[in-house]
Amino acid sequence: MKKALLLSAVAALALSSCAPRYNPNSQKPDVDLSCTEVRSEISRAESARAESTGNRGLSTQNVAWAIFFIPGVLANEYTNDQVQKAADNRISKLNQLYAVKRCN
Repeated sequence: MKKALLLSAVAALALSSCAPRYNPNSQKPDVDLSCTEVRSEISRAESARAESTGNRGLSTQNVAWAIFFIPGVLANEYTNDQVQKAADNRISKLNQLYAVKRCN
């Protein structure tokens, strides 16, 4: 019984390391970003959003979670949803900044 519990814990930790992470903060304030840096930040946010979208639904991660630890599927869906929301908000703010700075 202890081995099964230990194996489940190890599997849960291994699978949780696969979840996408997105920190919407850049190294310097948004106002100080150049047009190139704004485009780069938009690209980074879009990449994180695409990764989280790919991990939702019937994904490899969710199948693995379903095999090893059923509540992990819900946690994975929630995490991916939060990443998508953060990326969408960041993209919206950066697009506004891009327009204000009159970048082409």
